Amino acid sequence: MNVRSQVLQAEASPAVTASDAATVIADALSELPLDASRVLVLAPDDTRKIPVSQTFRAVWQALQGRAAAVDVMIAQGTHASMPEAAKRQWVFGGDAYPAVPILDHEWARADALVEIGSVSLAEQQARFGDYGDLAPGLGFDSDMPVRINRRLLDYDRVVLITRVQPHEGAGFAGGAKQIFPGVSGPEMINLLHTIGSLRGARAIQGVLDNPVRELIDDMTSKVPVPLTTIALVVDDASGSTRGVFVQPDGWREVTRAAAALSAEVNIRYTTRRVSRTVAATPRLPDGTWMYPELWTGAKGVFRGDDTVADGGELILYAPGVREISAAHGRAIRQVGLHGWPYLLAHPEAWQPHGVSPLALTLGVLIKGDAPMIDGREAPRIHVRLATGMSPDECRALDVGYEDPDQVAREIEAAPPDVIDDDRLVMHNAGSVLWRFRTPNGQNQS
Repeated sequence: MNVRSQVLQAEASPAVTASDAATVIADALSELPLDASRVLVLAPDDTRKIPVSQTFRAVWQALQGRAAAVDVMIAQGTHASMPEAAKRQWVFGGDAYPAVPILDHEWARADALVEIGSVSLAEQQARFGDYGDLAPGLGFDSDMPVRINRRLLDYDRVVLITRVQPHEGAGFAGGAKQIFPGVSGPEMINLLHTIGSLRGARAIQGVLDNPVRELIDDMTSKVPVPLTTIALVVDDASGSTRGVFVQPDGWREVTRAAAALSAEVNIRYTTRRVSRTVAATPRLPDGTWMYPELWTGAKGVFRGDDTVADGGELILYAPGVREISAAHGRAIRQVGLHGWPYLLAHPEAWQPHGVSPLALTLGVLIKGDAPMIDGREAPRIHVRLATGMSPDECRALDVGYEDPDQVAREIEAAPPDVIDDDRLVMHNAGSVLWRFRTPNGQNQS
């Protein structure tokens, strides 16, 4: 197939218009020989701030009359499936596409997956780097199959609609992350989350070159279906699209190009740390809260904890969070929220119960830097939840609680996104990455 792999792009401040975005997408897709081809569009779920319906419309218009079929799958990883009406609104907006189904990724069903390769034990341990000796104790003690949703193999091309932004486990979201973990099997989701969490969110977020991203790219090269990648950079403050990048055939170059812009748009810096940070999570356009579970809402914690001074406090304000996780909640309740030092010192708390490292990573990310001192867990900062979860639920998880109504009043009265009286109230928490940087421009960990 003779398809140019260079990246087509549009960048603008304050926004790339819908018309310009559609033109870039149409120009890129015109490169593809699609006669009688079946195309699958992989879209993120609504825990991402991205104009999915607008982008899908541009893809549909570019493929209409050329592709034999255009279907959609939600690349939700282990997130809970969206309700049918919500999916259609998310992907189609106010448009009608009568012949287009929207499929879910059923990550936990073995018969929904197909093996496309493997990762040897030696390679897994190499990816763990300095933590390689921990791999067997965390359940990584044999060669691992690389599995993806078997429906992908029913198509002649897969189009990825992705948002590139800082990510706690992969450095940046977007690109091939739509495959791994978006539509992959649980073993690879487990491996990626474990490697990333061992390094710590403060070390890996906003860094494109890292072992997790390298593993994602290497595994994606095993996918036997050609990939076209659309990578958007969205300004969290305004919701506007600042960049549209399209690679007609591939994903690596487009991810790198979009990440360079995202590093400018989606990372904010403070020149000092504060004693109290309030992370206020955003609402969706329909007024509902973006994050329905702690599994996703906790992004407000680990994308803001670098602003908090040692011994300080971070309050997660996420009223839409009413449960831990539909997929992993039971296991997390059994173990509680803890960092890796505690978990490695107390394997009896989770190993006999068959709890996977994937489920444990929520606690690892929330607790952050949490060494064991005199036999007790000693997190660098104190995290408290102002959510739809009760004080008793928080106590059982070994995490603090604050009254969400009181925190809402504090947010309303405080200036947003600036340090005021040793406090920072972050809006759009979970999307924007906040980092501490000294006045001379050096990032600190």
